[in-house]
Amino acid sequence: MKRDADGAVSDPKALVAPHAERGYDHLIEACRTTAARCPEVRSLTHLTLNAVDFSIRAAAAVPFSDALPWDDEVEVEGRPARRLVRWVTEMDAAMRPLNTGELMRVLAVTRSAGAQCSRLRHGQYVVGVSTTGPGSDAVDDAVNEMVTDLRTNHYQQGNELPGGEPGRRKRSLGAEVPLVMHVLTPDKDEESRLRGIWQRHVNPYDLQYAGYYRRWSPVCVGDAFEHGELADTFLVVSVQTRRALYRDLVFRLSSALVDLADILRPVTREPLERLVLDVQEGAVYLHWLDPAAGDFLVGVTVRQKEVAVAEERLTDLIGEIRPGPR
Repeated sequence: MKRDADGAVSDPKALVAPHAERGYDHLIEACRTTAARCPEVRSLTHLTLNAVDFSIRAAAAVPFSDALPWDDEVEVEGRPARRLVRWVTEMDAAMRPLNTGELMRVLAVTRSAGAQCSRLRHGQYVVGVSTTGPGSDAVDDAVNEMVTDLRTNHYQQGNELPGGEPGRRKRSLGAEVPLVMHVLTPDKDEESRLRGIWQRHVNPYDLQYAGYYRRWSPVCVGDAFEHGELADTFLVVSVQTRRALYRDLVFRLSSALVDLADILRPVTREPLERLVLDVQEGAVYLHWLDPAAGDFLVGVTVRQKEVAVAEERLTDLIGEIRPGPR
């Protein structure tokens, strides 16, 4: 393992695996620069084919405590990242039937910490760990910017807009659009209230689908998939099939999230509050109201430019649900 020599105390430390001591200089420098500019970064780990190449770790970060005497430091730091990449590739396979492209970015946030996994190229990933929950967005933005720069300028590949188009604004919605909705509550007042909330936020432009679950059971699900604005989106996978696939994905996540919590255990023991699965054509979001009870909302956009905007819209929708009856 190669370490920084005589670096300033505040400088991020490079932990480099023996096989990566040559040929990785540009990537190491990109990660070091990103970590130095973003104080919320605990570490940035680069992996190729699920092997840890190097980690850039904040100088003040305390090493993970699950090391064995013979473990190399870069392997210990990169172990959660390696396991997260494996989880991401499994989730990518589960989402392929949606026909929305590869899973290229995952953001998992708890109250005390967060992790972001980005696909740089096929088989090549960067995982960023944040020191706080609120700092996860700063780490996410920093990694998105770095990945885009490396893809477009270093590898001369296309800009996939991870996290959506920077600076894009949430549009004002005009008249109500027809939604397909299913509300499963015996409380007629709650049903009316939920239908009104969906009409104010679900639309064909950014947040096209939203579902509200209590105890992992659907209470209200509605979408704008049948709007003419989205006609070209469902040429390969029909609207009906896509709805079923999103429902199935939610139930698949009920077990996958147990694995994700275990992966993140060296980083945080807090329950997940937010999960973003960013594919090449849009994203799926899960936001928890009560993790212990299994109360959460799922949102979907099928427009990549609108990924950040759609999550903002989902947050607005959640703001209206929180005061309601439980």
